[in-house]
Amino acid sequence: MTRRLIRMIAPAIAALAALSLTVRAADRTFVVAALKVMPATGDKATNLARFEQYARQAAAAGAELIVTPECYLDGYMGSPTFRPGMTRAKVMQEHTESIDGPALKKVAALARELKVHILFGFSERRGDGLFNTIALFLSDGTLGGRYSKSHPLPGELYDVGGELPVFDTALGRMGVLICFDRQPPENARILALKGAQFIVVPAFGKKREPMDEDVMMQSRAHENGIYIIYTSQHNAFVAGPDGVISSQARSDDCDMLMFGRVVLDERIHDRGSYRVRHPELYGPLVAPAASTR
Repeated sequence: MTRRLIRMIAPAIAALAALSLTVRAADRTFVVAALKVMPATGDKATNLARFEQYARQAAAAGAELIVTPECYLDGYMGSPTFRPGMTRAKVMQEHTESIDGPALKKVAALARELKVHILFGFSERRGDGLFNTIALFLSDGTLGGRYSKSHPLPGELYDVGGELPVFDTALGRMGVLICFDRQPPENARILALKGAQFIVVPAFGKKREPMDEDVMMQSRAHENGIYIIYTSQHNAFVAGPDGVISSQARSDDCDMLMFGRVVLDERIHDRGSYRVRHPELYGPLVAPAASTR
């Protein structure tokens, strides 16, 4: 009788054990290092050399993910707002890199050597296209994916990326938004619905008020129950799924690394506004934008 009972309950015990292992495996903690660094304008060699120095420092301090600001490699040359007189032809000829170009190969080799994940921003030449791109390199140096800015501002020289991917990595499920992409709330919600546990937001721009960066990103983190990692040349921080900023570096005249800790636990996606939705009411969200003229 005892043996029979054991045989009957053994599958249930095994299932519970597997569930327990799954839950524990889902919990993941890692350290991110974000470069709060002003890149040299149009000087890819200098920016790449500085990145290597920061990356080595970050890895030595235990970082598993290293993130640059938007278009770090070239210094955001595709924006006439910041680079007056810049043309698309000049950017394409002098300031772009292909995804398998020499600079990106060096970044991949560095990821492999240091055994870290790297999100690296650059102006990408893709055929005849010009994109504001973040390349994801995994800790073995392979290209884990790329994301190109989906909402370039009017007047920018970049083409529209057109996709909102989520990347499966050893760190967890990662989404990426670039600068202004953070402002439409639908972008972060879509990534969360696709399973993103954290979203990295590389940016570049003028000094912003906290409402446009800190508070907005805290709201995105809180409403979706995810982590947000934000970095620009002025401000870098980590906001948790409770909306609280746990680490931050903010300065206009001092380059530095911002170290933060990301804890992927039961809080991820644990938000009523995320779990209890009525998509049948959301038709206007996908309707063509109304003209403001």
